[in-house]
Amino acid sequence: MKNFTFFCKPEVVYGENSIFSLPAQIKKISGRKVLLVIDSYFSKTSIFEEIKNSLEKEKISFFIFDKIKEEPTTEIGDECAFFGRKNKCDIVVGIGGGSCLDTAKAASVIITNGGSVRDFQGLNKVSKPGLPKIMIPTTAGTGSEVTFTAVFIREDEKKKAGINSPYLYPEIAILDPNLTITLPPNITASTGLDALCHAIESYTSKKSNFLTEIISLEAINLIWNSLPVAYNDGKNIEARKNMLYGSFLAGIGLANAGVTAVHSISYPLGGTFKVSHGIANGLLLPYVLEFNFPAIKEKLDYVAKKLKIKSGNLLIEEMKNLLETFHIPRLKEFKIQPKDFPSLAEDALKVSVPIENNPKEITKKDIIEIYYKSY
Repeated sequence: MKNFTFFCKPEVVYGENSIFSLPAQIKKISGRKVLLVIDSYFSKTSIFEEIKNSLEKEKISFFIFDKIKEEPTTEIGDECAFFGRKNKCDIVVGIGGGSCLDTAKAASVIITNGGSVRDFQGLNKVSKPGLPKIMIPTTAGTGSEVTFTAVFIREDEKKKAGINSPYLYPEIAILDPNLTITLPPNITASTGLDALCHAIESYTSKKSNFLTEIISLEAINLIWNSLPVAYNDGKNIEARKNMLYGSFLAGIGLANAGVTAVHSISYPLGGTFKVSHGIANGLLLPYVLEFNFPAIKEKLDYVAKKLKIKSGNLLIEEMKNLLETFHIPRLKEFKIQPKDFPSLAEDALKVSVPIENNPKEITKKDIIEIYYKSY
């Protein structure tokens, strides 16, 4: 067993209706004026009205920022932070998908550190803690509630980049599967594939270790067996529970073992062509695994055995079948042309940390070939 370190934060509150513990959790960390960051869809739901009522009943002041409709830009992150600072908020609560949670996490550190999202994109550029944070996912996908990353698009440069800092870890995560029941099938699929990607990449990464492999393997098992059920029957609460738990575990695996080339190759697709993160990752995953297979055969064979599939090769083929089942579009459907592949590959190589963590050395030529297979 190789040497390793392992870190896990935040405190987790899990279970049906756990969302209604939010007022108590806010008071526990002495929050008085809440910056409530939610996505535009969730702001219109009946359960959000119940959440607001519960906060008002406990006389907790809150200020709603609900301008997040898709993957966030650096400008949206700055606007959210300005809104929180203007209202003198002392705690941040994010309720929504990964884009919403990332925006909330970033706002918390910009409010205390000053500056802009762009000042902190990169590794360990945040100099001091942000406001206390409570993250509440409404999708089972990104694992943002348990990671130290917040990703934003630089629209003028057509690039995506993350703020990566231990100061982004939330203090508390509330995981309530009831918040995911109304997710439509296409979002269930794309966010679920993102979670599956995190689980498999962290399991096969260079930095994986004895403890992360146990966690990532359980995440793979939960997501693989529950995602098709949740896709076909969104009200199946057991499938929703397993997906939310699996996504959370995959996030822990990601936070400790990192991801691999899938993420590097997907980032330019999001920055340049607005391909959503979950769709890009899900589409690329089987083809990156094919490329990595000589280096990870033993691991994928073991995963396949756990999933009652004959071999790692067949597992990859089953992943491709899953993409068909979920109607995941190919790259050509986003008006991407093969002539774009070389520049996309160059940008992918600049997302260096996942590339370096890939179990097999990968070149520009290899990445172009993966784009072709995803086309």
